[in-house]
Order: sequence, then structure tokens, then C-alpha cells
Amino acid sequence: MSWWTYVHGTIVVSPMGRTQAEKRYILDTVLEHLPVVSGSERDMNVYVIQKEGTDSSCSCDEFGRVTNNLRDSSGDRSRKRGWLRVQSEYILVVDGSLRDREFEQTYKQFQKWICRLAKRISVEDVLVEIKDYEQSTIIRNNNDCYGNMHENPSWYRTENHNNWKLNKKLEKYHPEIEFNEPNWCEYLMWERMDNCDYPRLLGYKYFYDELNDKKVEEWINKGE
Repeated sequence: MSWWTYVHGTIVVSPMGRTQAEKRYILDTVLEHLPVVSGSERDMNVYVIQKEGTDSSCSCDEFGRVTNNLRDSSGDRSRKRGWLRVQSEYILVVDGSLRDREFEQTYKQFQKWICRLAKRISVEDVLVEIKDYEQSTIIRNNNDCYGNMHENPSWYRTENHNNWKLNKKLEKYHPEIEFNEPNWCEYLMWERMDNCDYPRLLGYKYFYDELNDKKVEEWINKGE
């Protein structure tokens, strides 16, 4: 007779990203690089659900431009009335019937999985049950334990450099964190120009900007 362990539940996350497509791409890429919660026949599955509606908006696109590709409240393209609307939260449904795994094995694997997820993507809420024939446990985001694992992106400290109260608080409660280090997800995002939101490489292609041209050419020359 085989021994089975079961994992079922939901996790609410908020990935980085300037557009809905970028958020989903980053979330999917992170999920593909997480440790496996395994069974001898099949592993734990993760299903991604985008929450309905939007919770943030901007009057320009991700390049900082007002264009006729933005949509108004009716869903029609409009330069004058259009907005870039984004839903920042996704629900992850985790589901696994894991054969030939004991409770302790699955619990350790899941904790490794969710801790790695929480470092890369902001975890807002957790309600997951792990059980076998003899015991069970409910995993929650108590005291924001998983939310506090999130590694802030490298620009977070820069944007708050004038907020000395915030920086002192961060240093007091998280002395182990180097806030200038990039979050794992940053390598998935294109780099902005210094003086606008336009992508650095596209700026080099279409505009004359002495500072931007210098940085791009230095980067290109490193590969020679």
C-alpha cells in the first residue's frame, strides 16, 4: 500500500511589473524556477488566477508616453481619456496528491518552495493545508512571516533616500539585508533611461542622449 500526502490551498501574491503582461511573465518565470514539491508519480501543481478588476492605473504607458493605445472606462482606445490599468494581485492555487511521501518530507519541501517564492515575489496571504493519514497542519501568513521575507528591489532604497525615518527603521529591524542588492526578478525587467521611463536600449536606438548612449556603448563594448 502506498503512502500519500496531500497539499491544497491558496496563496495571494503581488509580482513586480509595469504592465499586466509583465507581471504575469515575471510570476510565471519565478514559478518555473522554484524548488519542486514532489511525489513519485506527479508533483504539486500550481494554478494562477488573476484577480478580477484593476487596483492601479496610470495616464501614460510603461514608457511614460500618452498614446492612443490606452483605454478608457468603456474599453475603447483613447489618447485623451485612456489609462493603463493593472491588477497587481494573483491567487495561486496549490494542489498535490503526492504518492510515497511522508508528512515531514512534504512539509519541508513546501516550506522551501514558499520561502523561495516569498523572497522573490510579495506574498500577501496564505491558507494551505498539508496532511497525510495521521496528521495535518494549516499554513498561514501569521504576523506577515512570509511577507517580511520579500527582498526589496535595488531601487527601493534609492527612491526613499530622503526618508531617513524609514531607512532607520529598515536598518533596525532588518540589519541583515543589503538594500542595494537587486531582487531576483529585476533581471527580468528592462532597464530605464536615467531621465525618463523609456527602455535604455530603445532610447539608444531612437534618441540622441549623450549619457544614455555612453552607458549602452560601454555595455556593448564589454561583450567584445
